[in-house]
Amino acid sequence: MNEPTRTFRLILYDAIASEAMGTLTTGVFLVGYALALGASNFAIGVLASVPFAVQFLQVPAVALVEKVRARRLVATWAAGIGRCFLITAAAAPLFGAGAAIPVLVVSIATYQALAAVAGCAWNSWMRDLVPESEYGRFFGRRAAATTAVATTLALSCGLLIDTWKQHLPSHPSLAYSVLFLLSAGIGMVGVWLLSITPDLPMPETTQRTPVFRLLAAPFRDPNFRRLMVFLSSWNFAVNLAAPFFTVYMLKTLGYPLATVVILTTTSQLSNLAALGIWGSLIDRFSNKAVLRVSSPMFLLCTLAWSVTGIPWLQPALLYLLFALHILMGFATAGVALASGNVAMKLSPPGQATAYLAASGVMSASGAAVAPVLGGLAADFFAAHELTLAFTWKGQLNAVTVPVLYFHAWTFYFVLASLIGLYSLYRLTFVEEAAGSTNPLQVRDLLLEARRSLQSLSSAAGLLRVVRILPWTVRSQAGRPQAIAANRTDVA
Repeated sequence: MNEPTRTFRLILYDAIASEAMGTLTTGVFLVGYALALGASNFAIGVLASVPFAVQFLQVPAVALVEKVRARRLVATWAAGIGRCFLITAAAAPLFGAGAAIPVLVVSIATYQALAAVAGCAWNSWMRDLVPESEYGRFFGRRAAATTAVATTLALSCGLLIDTWKQHLPSHPSLAYSVLFLLSAGIGMVGVWLLSITPDLPMPETTQRTPVFRLLAAPFRDPNFRRLMVFLSSWNFAVNLAAPFFTVYMLKTLGYPLATVVILTTTSQLSNLAALGIWGSLIDRFSNKAVLRVSSPMFLLCTLAWSVTGIPWLQPALLYLLFALHILMGFATAGVALASGNVAMKLSPPGQATAYLAASGVMSASGAAVAPVLGGLAADFFAAHELTLAFTWKGQLNAVTVPVLYFHAWTFYFVLASLIGLYSLYRLTFVEEAAGSTNPLQVRDLLLEARRSLQSLSSAAGLLRVVRILPWTVRSQAGRPQAIAANRTDVA
């Protein structure tokens, strides 16, 4: 086996290990674990904000990498130490009811913080290690493999958790502890793979500009400053509600974990399939044009969650949730892809690192604050209801049809939609040179979706979906996106 082939395989195996580890320690499983330990709404909000809050560590991480100038060393040590805290998180039930949640929060925060440091070094390392001519083939294969692993693992572990609860209902948290221990073991395998992956010397620089001077430049750029206002307000609106969708389905709607995992996986697959559609529309129109369509689509889906508590919708509720997850995954792909690309497009040549870092910090600020505020106010909304109904009274009986029924988390879904409207207003002030002067309309989206569905009937069509992924990897490396707590590959 020649050296480049061995290197690519090591990177691929590490990506699979990292994806497997992240699947078991974030999202549905992390929320389920916290609920099993008796977490409050505030604790859930803190856990949701952690992946965004730690993105601030990328600023000192850049300085660390520049000083040490050994990216493999920084990535492996930071990732290795951070993943040890997954063992502490797995042991949270042993600390008793009063200390279990603080132990879990501190462990996850430390793990995510060190993952952000490792990810900063990893992004730069992979940029130089993988030749640009190999991006399409390599990252396409890598993304397809990690998606398949994540989907399979999430579904199987969701069924495992539900089976455990049936046979050992008094100890539901122990099932999650097993998953966290398993993820720690997988993560250490990933660290070993990183440690034997070849490293390249960092290019020498003749002059180094202070980090804070570099980061100040984007805030002096009026147009880029307007973009950062849009991204931060959008992240705030989305993360006010999105982290609590899982809580709402598990606690309020009472769905088993396996059902929630299936719904989440459906959204991820929809997101994956939509990348090619949005990418083609960005090429024909512009990133801003795609944001003008995909962002309202996501907000409408968020608003639709507010009607899921209406009694007469309950027989068809699961079908509605499937439709919402498909549409939200579709819209999320457009928002994430276009927002990442427009930030790169508006970054001046030679200053992209500083501009994208500033954009990432501003986006992370809104995303980190929103779920904490949501968790703090959850108890207030849980004790209040807002109902609107129509009643028809006859001689023998009366018929009442509820139209609106806001309670607990559904208040947040409405509030997030309203704040999202403000972020769309801020988007109108951002200037971007468009590929076409014609506005992107819904019929353009439908026609592109139709063409994509027709192309999927062939093997070439399937490859088209896979090969769009490197674009996403390059455009979003190192910065959190609007919808979810994206993990770095060494998370």
